[in-house]
Amino acid sequence: MGSHNWRSIATRVLMDAGLVLGGALALAAVSVIIRNDGGLAYDTRAYWLAARHVLDGTALYTPASVSDLGAFKYPPIFAQMFVPAAPLPEILVAWAWRISGILCLRYIVGSWKAAVVACAFLPVLSELSLGNVTMQIAAMVMFALRDRRGAYLLPWAIALKWGPILVVPYLWIRMPESRRPLVVGSAVFAAACLVSYAAAPGLWSDYVATFGWENSAAMSGYAVLAIFPSGGLDFAARFAIGAAAATYAAYSRKAWLAYAAAVITCPILAWFRLAPLVGVWRFRPDRQRRVGGDVAAEQLEVSP
Repeated sequence: MGSHNWRSIATRVLMDAGLVLGGALALAAVSVIIRNDGGLAYDTRAYWLAARHVLDGTALYTPASVSDLGAFKYPPIFAQMFVPAAPLPEILVAWAWRISGILCLRYIVGSWKAAVVACAFLPVLSELSLGNVTMQIAAMVMFALRDRRGAYLLPWAIALKWGPILVVPYLWIRMPESRRPLVVGSAVFAAACLVSYAAAPGLWSDYVATFGWENSAAMSGYAVLAIFPSGGLDFAARFAIGAAAATYAAYSRKAWLAYAAAVITCPILAWFRLAPLVGVWRFRPDRQRRVGGDVAAEQLEVSP
């Protein structure tokens, strides 16, 4: 039996094992979160509360530690956009947002089978449980790298976690067809922010004030990965590392590296923020499918 056949068999075995392990872990995770509180999501609670604060006029931003429950850390426009969810029960909002994260995971990895395998990477299940915007942002970055229309959405992703700006050099240099959507998308986002500011200028001044305490916040908390103990310095260091990686990615035409740098660079890095790295799967060389005959890998991506 040739090396090609052995490689194909090994790939199939690994994929089947991944399906079994990922599926079992996913079912266990659903069981745990339902048993605890019906499925409330730690981070989604902050978005839901922020929308309610916009409606009732209470403070949207208050000094908070890295891991305080319910702390909202994004521009006011996102709280305003979440307002339609404010009257709904929190549990319904949590599950709706979690389902959107699952759909984004499916897009990131390319198929439902690959999504199940991705659940074997524990940060994925943690992110889906917590209900952050991590998978949604990763999907926008992936969309921008696979389709020029994705660049229209990129400014919104940048405003949420900052890291997606690192993919801009790659798009500008290697995908010049994305330049116009980037410019137009930025203009649309800026116009939306102006409308948001006109509706509630106080929220924006409060948001700007958060940079003071966020920069000096102690980078300690559950699962937090930090280089330096203060928020501003730690983010600056990690952003510099990400920028170096993204610059090299643009120079060397390595889309996977640009993606990885963009999706894991964020103001607060925790181990479960590594979840979008499962999307690197989508960037494997096409020749591995055409020349190598890696049938199992190809089937994993194209299966519904």
